[in-house]
Amino acid sequence: MFDIGFFEIMIMMAIAVVVIGPANLPKLARAVGRGWGEFQKTFNDLKQEVLDETEGVKKSVGIDQLEQEISAATKVDVDVNLDLNEEPDIKPDQN
Repeated sequence: MFDIGFFEIMIMMAIAVVVIGPANLPKLARAVGRGWGEFQKTFNDLKQEVLDETEGVKKSVGIDQLEQEISAATKVDVDVNLDLNEEPDIKPDQN
């Protein structure tokens, strides 16, 4: 995604050690890890709420029954047993 190699990561870590300091780097890493974990938990909870709500709407509207009714209403049975050798039973008017 970001196309970052090992060398780039080592440079960023060296800059972080210089800027933040070696004593505060583990604290920062823990804080970032906790923040990321909380973000994932919140996102998963939100996703589950949305999925539960859509299931509730589907059940209250009766979308499954509606789909079956539409399918039954649009189904067309056609008998296509045509024999081209048979002559039609149409008789001309004799007036």
